[in-house]
Amino acid sequence: MTLRARMALALAVLAGMAALLVGVATYVATAQRVRAEVDRSLDNQAEALRDPDGRTLLQYCGTSSSIPIPRGRGDDGFERLGGVVSQCLDSSGAVVAYSSGVVLPINDDDRERAADGGRVVTRTVAVDGVTYRVSTVPIDYSSQVGAVQLARDFSESQRVLDAIRLWIIGVVIAVTGLGAIIGWLIARRATKPLVQLTDAAEEVASSGRLDVDVPPAGNDEPGRLARAFATMLAALGQSREQQQQLVQDAGHELRTPLTSLRTNVETLRRYDNLPEPTRQAILSDLEIETRELGALVDELVQLATDTFDDEPEQSVALDHVVDRVAEQVRRRTGRTVTVISVPCTVIGKPRDLARAIGNLVDNAAKFSEPPSPVEVRLDHGTVVVRDHGPGIPDADLAHVFDRFFRSPEARSKPGSGLGLSIVDQTARSHGGTVTVANAPDGGAVFTFSLPEAPPPPPPVV
Repeated sequence: MTLRARMALALAVLAGMAALLVGVATYVATAQRVRAEVDRSLDNQAEALRDPDGRTLLQYCGTSSSIPIPRGRGDDGFERLGGVVSQCLDSSGAVVAYSSGVVLPINDDDRERAADGGRVVTRTVAVDGVTYRVSTVPIDYSSQVGAVQLARDFSESQRVLDAIRLWIIGVVIAVTGLGAIIGWLIARRATKPLVQLTDAAEEVASSGRLDVDVPPAGNDEPGRLARAFATMLAALGQSREQQQQLVQDAGHELRTPLTSLRTNVETLRRYDNLPEPTRQAILSDLEIETRELGALVDELVQLATDTFDDEPEQSVALDHVVDRVAEQVRRRTGRTVTVISVPCTVIGKPRDLARAIGNLVDNAAKFSEPPSPVEVRLDHGTVVVRDHGPGIPDADLAHVFDRFFRSPEARSKPGSGLGLSIVDQTARSHGGTVTVANAPDGGAVFTFSLPEAPPPPPPVV
């Protein structure tokens, strides 16, 4: 069953239940009121039988305490007064007289009232297809009459009640049907955004396209869901574009070192008697290209899977890390790297920190031409790396740490556009930050800040 059908059914049931409760309450109240009116007229007749001289009893039963009671039916002393049918019982509960040819049924309660007296009892009975309200009135002062049954025709009132009952049933059915129709219309309007979202999701699932139309969002729950769905599609689209860009960049970056490796390997294989300096130069190129390939693969795996090595955090002398990184870049690039540092300790993962700072120094060396130096300063957990290159365009400053981002000016340079993303991830995972700005006299300045470790407690003397 669809959501629309369930909502329509729920509203129909609620409307029907409400109409049924109102109808039942109306019918019960009306029936009680009608019976109360009939019972009141019977109570008035019953009160008349309680006169002390017995004249009213003689009127109903054709007798007094000194006159024998005639037996039989007809008009021998019996009258139908005020539309009331009467029937007299002796103390044993046997009928001794009745009026208008109507013989009322007698039950155990009637016999008990005739024998022992008590309160008046009233009930509804049917005689020859006619409905009566019957009251049995005990007679305490007559030796020949134990009780008198008084009955009033209730057929017309019963027909009115039956008509009301049928009318209520019809109203309940009509209200239920109307509730179902209104519920369907409300459910259709309420679920329209959900249906549109479902269609959009099914289109995405079947076609793989992420540029599907999302219904306009309101301020209600479907609106919030639509906005979240649109945001999700936008994020997926951006991720897909980034993945495609990654594949293109990785293919481009891998093609160059692989071509160089293939050329060097073919040279070594083809020429057996190469001069030793040439052989050493080729082997050095192979080593450099292999190292670059390994670093590129590591960056791709780390960023594509959002995983870092499981190296435990520990106390790290950040000045030692900076010195090692600077020395590696000097040997690898032959560039001048100046370091001004103050001893500093942080809590972190040494290999991650070395990789992040190394990416910053390598990046500075790549985008500045020799003989300009790469300057590195460390003070209180903040590493500042500056180059003397062309700097970063203002439009790209906000995106340099984005995953897979490479500015048009950087596409001619080696690299995958992943190194600065790793720096940003490392800074955030260590509770720090990394920022970039252009120096007033040219070049880019990267600031990598980490919280310093608390000083060790003083030794216990």
